[in-house]
Amino acid sequence: MTAPPTSATSKDTLGGLAFVGLWSSGYIAAEFALGGGGAFTVAVLRFALSALIIGGWLLWRPAPPAGRSALRRAAVAGVLLQAGFFGFTYAGMRAGVPPAAAGLIAGLMPLVTALGAAVLLGERMTRWTVPGLLLGLAGVLLVIAPQLRAPDSALGYAAMLAALLSLSGGTLYQKRHSGALDPRLSLWVQLVAAGLVLLPFAAALEGLQYTPGPAAFGGLAWVILVNSCAGLLLYLWLLHRGAAARVAGLFYLVPPATALMAAIVLGAGFGGREIGGFALAAAGVWLGQRR
Repeated sequence: MTAPPTSATSKDTLGGLAFVGLWSSGYIAAEFALGGGGAFTVAVLRFALSALIIGGWLLWRPAPPAGRSALRRAAVAGVLLQAGFFGFTYAGMRAGVPPAAAGLIAGLMPLVTALGAAVLLGERMTRWTVPGLLLGLAGVLLVIAPQLRAPDSALGYAAMLAALLSLSGGTLYQKRHSGALDPRLSLWVQLVAAGLVLLPFAAALEGLQYTPGPAAFGGLAWVILVNSCAGLLLYLWLLHRGAAARVAGLFYLVPPATALMAAIVLGAGFGGREIGGFALAAAGVWLGQRR
């Protein structure tokens, strides 16, 4: 017996909100994890340990056989979605970008992806996409403008821009080359490919050194167990229910959720300008996803 439509919708919405919370918490946890080592080292540890957990799941319940082309496409997606996004995000945060600002910039992903789909894949944009993107950019600039005056801030925000483009590019690549590959196997290949790409950078630039205290160890454990594994399980459940679009529709909540967590956990202060910027960005993402 199937659940009534209202009940199903409520479960999907609650699941989507939980996923947004897990995604947003990753920026806060990364701030702690980066206290033990460099950006690329943290990313490599995240990928390696998450791959071990997902690999154990695959050994317990094997995935259906997959062709080489599908595995190769998953590896390319991993370079963009995992190595590119998390590598640049952690590098930006290591350079001084606050977690709330990092979440705010990455929160523009649905709008940048929609614009890229129109330019690169020939998909139609809604009439709200460009106004939403402009509104979102205005909100981002309102928040980060004072920080751009710092001497070394440009490098950090350039890394965050690269992270945003990597996330959107990887999303478009997966959309164009989607297949029937088991999501667990796809993620495992992505993690392994991303780790192999960033490993030389972590070794050459950071000596692959990680000396975690309690806070850094807790942050690293959180991004591995909660973000990678629990987030994956929840997203797979939502995909099984056909609710992936509902999650995308709630993505406008990521920036304010990250800002709220930063205020509670890190004691980050937010004045009227920051609140206005986050509100503008959230409104822009919400508007840009209207159909």
